[in-house]
Amino acid sequence: MRSSHRLPWVAGLVLASVALAAAQSRSVWSGVYADEQAASGEKIYFTRCSACHGDDLGGVEQAPALTGAPFLESWHGKDLRRLLDRVTSMPPGQPVSSAEALDVLAFLLRTSEMPSGPGALPADRARLAEIRFERARP
Repeated sequence: MRSSHRLPWVAGLVLASVALAAAQSRSVWSGVYADEQAASGEKIYFTRCSACHGDDLGGVEQAPALTGAPFLESWHGKDLRRLLDRVTSMPPGQPVSSAEALDVLAFLLRTSEMPSGPGALPADRARLAEIRFERARP
């Protein structure tokens, strides 16, 4: 009998946890980067990234495209911390700094036509994990 009293309480706790996680999560479509940050990222991209990923971000040989449907699809549903981790590992041998990676990430969001907002992407990895990459506006 005791376990039957726990079931509604446990179900309520699970639903509250899911609701809290959803409330804390943001979409890239909510304006998560600043225009200045994306402009800085564009300069870094053309200095450090375009040799492999192309001037049009379309990818060259084995380097993947960083724009368009394949890029949007491959990152859809993932959080920005994961994408930042990927950016900070590039280019091989001489990766960009964490600050540069954030700027490049902002540039990639702008290139994907995601709106800017009043503030820059957060440097805090936990906060980046709360921002979902979505291929289309929800």
